[in-house]
Amino acid sequence: MKVELENAVGRVFHATSVSEGMGMARCVVLYGERPAIAERKILPEEIEGEVERFSKALIQTSEQLQKVAERVKEVLGGDSASIFESHQLVMEDQMFLDEVIRMIRDECMPADLAAQRVSLKYVHFFENVPDEYFRQRVADIRDVTTRLVDNLTGWSQHDGYTQLTEPSILVSSDLTPSQTVQINRQMIAGIVTEQGGITSHVGILARSLKIPAVAGMHRATEIFKTGQQLLVDGYRGIVILSPTEEEIRSYDVQVEQERELAHSLEEDAAKPVATLDGRNITLAANLGQPAEAAHAVEAGANGVGLLRTEFLFFNRNTLPNEDEQYEDYLKVATSMGERPVVIRTLDLGADKKTSILEFPFEENPFLGYRAIRFCLQNSAVFKTQLRALLRASAVAGNIKIMYPMISGVEEYDAAQKVLHECMEELDREGKAYNPHLEVGVMIEIPSAVICAGELARKASFFSIGTNDLIQYTMAVDRMNPNVNYLYKPTHPAIIRLISSTVQGARHGNGHGGIPVCICGEMAGDAELTPLLIGLGIDELSISVPNMMKVRRVIQRVYFNDCHKLACQALQMGDPAQIMKLSSDFVREVAPELFVER
Repeated sequence: MKVELENAVGRVFHATSVSEGMGMARCVVLYGERPAIAERKILPEEIEGEVERFSKALIQTSEQLQKVAERVKEVLGGDSASIFESHQLVMEDQMFLDEVIRMIRDECMPADLAAQRVSLKYVHFFENVPDEYFRQRVADIRDVTTRLVDNLTGWSQHDGYTQLTEPSILVSSDLTPSQTVQINRQMIAGIVTEQGGITSHVGILARSLKIPAVAGMHRATEIFKTGQQLLVDGYRGIVILSPTEEEIRSYDVQVEQERELAHSLEEDAAKPVATLDGRNITLAANLGQPAEAAHAVEAGANGVGLLRTEFLFFNRNTLPNEDEQYEDYLKVATSMGERPVVIRTLDLGADKKTSILEFPFEENPFLGYRAIRFCLQNSAVFKTQLRALLRASAVAGNIKIMYPMISGVEEYDAAQKVLHECMEELDREGKAYNPHLEVGVMIEIPSAVICAGELARKASFFSIGTNDLIQYTMAVDRMNPNVNYLYKPTHPAIIRLISSTVQGARHGNGHGGIPVCICGEMAGDAELTPLLIGLGIDELSISVPNMMKVRRVIQRVYFNDCHKLACQALQMGDPAQIMKLSSDFVREVAPELFVER
């Protein structure tokens, strides 16, 4: 059912869709108008009291952030909780702390005013630095420093969104990560923000919480008034003010269709994941926490294609020891039964840094000291992880290891040398491990694609990390609003690089070469599933929420048809044409996945 909006001038507002779904309810507008902090001086005898007040506010803020991070870990998993690592780093920034205390002592400034002054100075500085990585941290800095100042002044707007008594649409200039995770999912029918985009924290968290959300709607807090009825369409990226009866009926029909579709998709979990002409495709899960393994099993995952191990290094004061890591790896492996579990070695650096390890300042952190490069230069950290993985493999025979950010054979050999040193150590100690443990490579850098044939003769499997492969191939930061329009998964270069990786894998040892998986976001896009299958991908590793739709597409297509589609796409030069080719194919074989809107 489709409703035309031609008579809705002044009621329909366009924005950027950041989380799919539809929600309708009365809105609550969060203005966030904090009272101005008065310009004033304190007496000399009040200075120490203000320093103490600042210290207490720091402790209060840190405790609040820790509770928020714990809630995120419980609800969304450790990967999402890592968002708050940078928040804690602000609270530990000695230059920031010293400058506030200096203003209190030298300028007789009250703690709240001093903290606000330094906070604004920091935000302004990071907004204008040339390095994109630091500009991306502005939202985090603003979030945590605003919370600190609020604790000093006693001001709070939390009641506006944490104590709702009925489902509502939240309208705000922006929602910080710490605000978003505190909301009661059952009371939020949708989110509308003036700022943000598809890769913003609010977008990431809204998708994790399955809340329909749109962002980038200019003047939303001025246009809408608390109590007005809104319909948020997270599929098309529109907001309808005071929807008509016809629009409401259309909404009700579409919600029911989505509910029926979800029930239908759940029934597919027990069926083999194979094309209609018998080509088996492994459908695995991407996990950020051991606790997520149970959800993967429930969703019918054939295994774990990517376990991110960074969760072990966040929200703690000391490095995880070998036994801690051993227990966590074993927990995931045993919970998956006999299904294979691919565990990626530590991928820290760039946008994933932890306060318990030192990372130097870098002009281009995404091109610098990260992932396998960090591990090879920090052998103690790397060996601790490898020893834990090896020991776990002796108990759980389904464990596989995967190295991230490999640029060529030299780095792979260097990593393998460390692994074999760990094996020799365990031999001397009389500790068991699986000597036939499979070791794979993440293909994320164009140079690795070019060397795929050589790597395939050494590695047991490939896993293509499309997020970084696109970034490094296109020389584009997808978080940068000035250039992220160039971040196109269906760019001809990306499609050809995937094809080249598959061809290189065929040179691997054994009959037919080594298997190739995709574990980036492309794997979870059902509209691209036939294209990826046709290119020869053996496995798709995706987030659990995307698993049902991708499975449905696999079960509805013939491999031969997918192969023809891929051959056609490889001859095209326009990303939009390639996307349309695959999308049209999916809409023909599984139209129920695309409710007409």
